[in-house]
Amino acid sequence: MANGWFSLTLHINGEAREFSSGLTVAALVAHLGMKGDRVAIELNLEIVPRTGWDAIVLKDGDKLEIVHFVGGGSGPDLMESSDPDLETEAVRPNFSTGPWTCPTCGETVDRKFCSNCGEKKPSKGDFSMRHFFTHALGEFFHFDSKIFRSFRLLFTRPGFLTAEYVRGCRKPYLHPFQLFFIANLIYFIMLPLIGWSGLRTTLRIQTHQMSYSQMASRLVAARTAAKGVTPEQFEHSFDHMVDVQARSLAVIMVPLYAMLVAVLQWRKRQYFGQHLVFSLHFAAFWLLALFTALYGACAWAFRIALHRGIRLDVLNSDNLIFPVALAILFTYAFFAMRTAYRDSVPMAIAKAVVLTFSLHYVLNAYRFILFFIALYFA
Repeated sequence: MANGWFSLTLHINGEAREFSSGLTVAALVAHLGMKGDRVAIELNLEIVPRTGWDAIVLKDGDKLEIVHFVGGGSGPDLMESSDPDLETEAVRPNFSTGPWTCPTCGETVDRKFCSNCGEKKPSKGDFSMRHFFTHALGEFFHFDSKIFRSFRLLFTRPGFLTAEYVRGCRKPYLHPFQLFFIANLIYFIMLPLIGWSGLRTTLRIQTHQMSYSQMASRLVAARTAAKGVTPEQFEHSFDHMVDVQARSLAVIMVPLYAMLVAVLQWRKRQYFGQHLVFSLHFAAFWLLALFTALYGACAWAFRIALHRGIRLDVLNSDNLIFPVALAILFTYAFFAMRTAYRDSVPMAIAKAVVLTFSLHYVLNAYRFILFFIALYFA
């Protein structure tokens, strides 16, 4: 910037780069040699619509995340070569100056980034230890910002991800199933630290704390006798099967919720897939916000209190946490309905009440299905 030509520093995908002042988003895309119809841009954590690129002038210090989507076509054929020394000569990076051939798609490029696929021109700095590990960590935690962007919006803007998916804006975010499965994975990884059964419903819970416990006890006694094992052996086998199946069966709750949402929104005559998307986002939220964060924090608080000699009557019950969980769930469902379905305030309140109190029945349906699968496969 000392020469006066550059007076604008932009942080693009984590890399500081200098440009001349007065640059618009559209001009930046053209300067980088990218095709506008294959690019999605996030400016300072906000998605920039393509229609506004010409009007937005970039400022010094702006942070941009640019996702370049690869189109069709084929890259260079790596299986065939006329070089007879291919098997004996080591592969070396091409650090040549001037135009270069993109190793990914075969395009001849005279810029730092390939305009066809977004590949970066190799440089010696790419192989320094500092760059290598910084880039590796960036790729893991960044993931084109999809993971962190999606989870941030999941918690801060209820229903927004569903609305974006329905209107066709999908590239900047995780697919709803990906988001749900990551949330499910986080929950089960954290489960040993939380110390609350949640979705992992053991045999003791099934036969003592559920509305169908009497029927479950009779079925367990008959199954134990049929297998010729002791009750303790069957309980160990049952709980192990629950551990194995609970992770994958959690997705059963999504279509149950989707059917409920379809009934609530039947006047709008929308596709069932739209309700599935909403239910995936809704389930991902309460898996993390309620089952992982809220119940986990309370379980640890109870343990600390007990360690200090303070006995709490609610240590093994939901009496203290349940009202808080309901309030959080109702608030989230209300705003999600307003955003995803454009419901009026009274309708959103009514539907949020139904969604909130239906969680108990959806969980019981999941536990009932889990019980039968564990019963006959244990």
